[in-house]
Amino acid sequence: MQLFNSILDSLFYGVIEPLFFFIRDGFDLVFLKTLSFLQISPAGQVVILAFLTAVLAFALRKWLHVEEKNKKFRKDFIREKKRRDTIGIVKEKKIRDAMYESADQSIDENFNTYLAQHYFQYVLVYLLPLFLVLAWLNSSFDKNVLPTAEGKTYLFLLASKPLGMQGVSVTLLFLLSYILFLILGFQLKRRIAASHR
Repeated sequence: MQLFNSILDSLFYGVIEPLFFFIRDGFDLVFLKTLSFLQISPAGQVVILAFLTAVLAFALRKWLHVEEKNKKFRKDFIREKKRRDTIGIVKEKKIRDAMYESADQSIDENFNTYLAQHYFQYVLVYLLPLFLVLAWLNSSFDKNVLPTAEGKTYLFLLASKPLGMQGVSVTLLFLLSYILFLILGFQLKRRIAASHR
């Protein structure tokens, strides 16, 4: 067991951790250093990166064909429900009940499969980019970069301390911006879809 742990430790500290640091440094160079060079404040950088993460989420939706899969499921579901409704013409009660039970079971299984895939897509499209970008930002914007109050880093401190808040953190600003850009993106998609009808 000790040998196995040693192999895992060497794999993590020798390969995985340096790889993550290399990726982080690359992202810092491409995004944060570039935005700093353009004299954009850290708060502005977080908002811009939240926008880019929302754009990535919509791109992932397109690449994973989420809309097409949802439409296909709805069509299949309606077709199965119509097929189930035709069972009523069978006169024999026992046969009719058995057919209803079989049809309901098939519909339930298809619906459960769709739900599982839907939640997996939801995690992959919206939550995974969110967590990865937040982990990167919280690693890059540390105490050497941001002001600190009571041991915590903030993009900027709040003098009035509303609701006991010392300041606005990277996580808070990123989450609010990301959610706002997702809402705006869906509104824009709805308007574009309505204009093409």
